[in-house]
Amino acid sequence: MLRPGRFSRKLNFQMHNTFAVFSKLFRKKATVAIGAIFKNEVDYVLEWLAWHRVQGIHHFIVYDNGSDDGTLELLSKLEKLKFLRLHTIETKAGAQQEAYQRVLRDYEESFDLIGFIDADEFLMPQGSYTAADYLRRRFKDPDVGALGINWRVYGTGNQKKRGDGFVLKRFSHAASDIRHRNYFLKSVYRPKAVNKVFPHRAALKPGYVYVNTQGEQLKFANFKQGIEPVRKGATTGVSLTVCNAGLRVNHYALKSEEEFIGKKKYKGDAVIGKDHVRGDAYFREFNLNDEVIPVAETWFRKMSVEHDRIARALSNAK
Repeated sequence: MLRPGRFSRKLNFQMHNTFAVFSKLFRKKATVAIGAIFKNEVDYVLEWLAWHRVQGIHHFIVYDNGSDDGTLELLSKLEKLKFLRLHTIETKAGAQQEAYQRVLRDYEESFDLIGFIDADEFLMPQGSYTAADYLRRRFKDPDVGALGINWRVYGTGNQKKRGDGFVLKRFSHAASDIRHRNYFLKSVYRPKAVNKVFPHRAALKPGYVYVNTQGEQLKFANFKQGIEPVRKGATTGVSLTVCNAGLRVNHYALKSEEEFIGKKKYKGDAVIGKDHVRGDAYFREFNLNDEVIPVAETWFRKMSVEHDRIARALSNAK
C-alpha cells in the first residue's frame, strides 16, 4: 500500500505527463500572415492569393497603392468574402515601407509571423511541405526574429506577347545563383522582434537573430562592384551568399515583354515614387533566363482548384 506522500508524488507525476501530452496535442500552430502593397495587379491577384492559400497561409493584409485598373474593386470584393483585409495608401515615395510599418503596428497582436512580398512574388517551398509549415519550423526557436529568403528571379523566356494561363506556368526560365539579383532578400518576421522595417529587411530589437533558410545566422552584404560584406550588426536587403535550402521567393518582375511595357514600366514605384519609369536597364537586369526551373505540377493542380473556388465565390457574391 502506498503511503500518502508517495501516492501524492505519483499522482502529480501522472497529472504532469497527462498535461504535457494534451499540451502537445492542442498546442496552437503559429499563425502566418502576408502583408503586401499592390498597384494595378487585377490580372494576377487571384493566382497570387490561390497559390499562398494552398501553401497554408490564410491571412492577407493588402494595401492598394492607387490602382485604376480594377484592382481596388477586386480587392474590395475579396475583403467582403473574408479572403483578405484591405487598406489603401497613396502613391508616393516610401509608400511601401510605410505600409509595411503600419501592418506590423496594427497586426502585431493578431499574427505570430508576418512576411512581406509583392504581387509578382511567390513563396516557393523547395520540397513537398507547405511554405507555412516551413516557416513555423524556422521560427520554432523563440530567439529567431526574422528569416531572410533569397529571390529566384525569372526572366521573360523570350516571350514577346502575353500568353494564356498562370504566371507560374508560363515562365520557367530563371536566373542562376551566380546572378547578383538572386542575392536579394524578402523577409518574414516575428512582429514583436522588429524595431524598424524596410522593403527587403528589418532592424531587429536586441536579443533576436536574423536567420537564412538553412537556419543559420544570416550574413548580409552590399552590392556595389560586387557582393561585399557589411559591418557586424548591420542588415541590408542583400545576402552574402545565396541560400537554396527550404524556401525561395520566385520573382516574376517582367513576365512577357508586352506585360512589362503595359503593366509595369510606367506604373510608378512604391519606394521611389509615382513618376518613376522602369527603363531598358531595368528590363535587362531582370531578364535572366539561365536555367529552366519549373514549378512542380502537383502544386499547380492544387492551386487551380483553389483558384476556381475563389472565382466561384466572387461570381456568386451579391
